[in-house]
Amino acid sequence: MTEAGLTTEPTAADHHAENVAKLLRMAGQIADFFKAYPEAEAIASIADHINQFWTGRMRGDFLAAFADRPEDLPPLLRQALLRIRPGRGG
Repeated sequence: MTEAGLTTEPTAADHHAENVAKLLRMAGQIADFFKAYPEAEAIASIADHINQFWTGRMRGDFLAAFADRPEDLPPLLRQALLRIRPGRGG
């Protein structure tokens, strides 16, 4: 506890926000890699990479975080969002 009586322990909301930020950073790196490809191929490749290498929980958390705010994503990633399979757990 601090002098003001506030806790400095991270909350579940803090952890969730950190997780979403990490997933966004990872997805952005994937999108950056494929941005030199023709647009249709880049979109398919981004979604394919995420579907193959991310766990179901990662995909589910990512989709849930950006389903209502896809405008927060870079353009290629925004277009790939609809091709990312929902998660079925870990």
